[in-house]
Amino acid sequence: MPDRASRFEQVDLTSYSVKKMVGIPLLIVLIAVAVLTYTYLSIDTPVRLGMDFKGGTIVTILTDETKEELSAKFAAYPIVSVRDSGGANEKSIEFGTMSEPQKDALISMLKDAYGSYEMRDISPLFGQELQAQAVKAVIIAFILMAIVVFVVFRTVIPSFAVILSAFSDIIIAVACMDAIKMELSLGTVAALLMLIGYSVDSDILLTTNLLRKKGEPRDKLQGALKTGITMTSTTLVAVFAIFFVSSVLHRVSSQFAPIPILRDISLVLLFGLTADLMNTWLLNAGLLRWYVERKALKRYGKRGVERGGEKRKEHKRSKADI
Repeated sequence: MPDRASRFEQVDLTSYSVKKMVGIPLLIVLIAVAVLTYTYLSIDTPVRLGMDFKGGTIVTILTDETKEELSAKFAAYPIVSVRDSGGANEKSIEFGTMSEPQKDALISMLKDAYGSYEMRDISPLFGQELQAQAVKAVIIAFILMAIVVFVVFRTVIPSFAVILSAFSDIIIAVACMDAIKMELSLGTVAALLMLIGYSVDSDILLTTNLLRKKGEPRDKLQGALKTGITMTSTTLVAVFAIFFVSSVLHRVSSQFAPIPILRDISLVLLFGLTADLMNTWLLNAGLLRWYVERKALKRYGKRGVERGGEKRKEHKRSKADI
């Protein structure tokens, strides 16, 4: 029975054409861009903004009422959503921007109906400031990442491949957020910044193995693939466990409570890490293969490249015979 190592040995990324390796991820990225464009044309922003960025009022109460009953009860106010909060029978109700008379009426209603409650106001101006800071944080992270990658490899195409892969991970993750109508919050921004680090980690592993280690491109790709898939799979399992505990476990047992911020962070990471598997081992690997083969063609000429290909085929045949 073949073990895991032999399974990785059977995967030969050099047997696929560069066009196919690069074309599939780019097609999916184009679809993601189309989703973001459609969302922007629909709501004037490429992603739905949460309360942290657009402002409003969040009320937390203890009640046995269902989400539907609460939505009907507060229908006279600009209600945005009703969610389960951190404790048993704890509900979080989000309202849009209200006038002072509306807010006073809401406070009076909450006192009469529930007695104790928690209210948090977020100014629209403060939300816009947070929105600008979040955009700056992502842009600065990308710029610093690009500088570090270029300093490490000192060549344009490998550095561009790493940056393109990380950018594609972010675009696909945000498009998935739009697809399930998830809002952008401070937690999801943190997840997107974490995603940049995860993406660069696997991309630098691949680039270092392929450009700086000695040996055949096939063997170097297989070694990087084995290590990279193991790293990403381990992270995916850990992130899925966080998602399960924060969003599913409370439905199984009433002793557990949902944790919305952890649920959102883990879900964005699941989207991004799954996309990273494709972008690293198809898009980035394809661009690096093209770069290495073009470099070999300039150095040794067409015959040298063909001989290298013949050697790889003979090596494959000999393994099959064994």
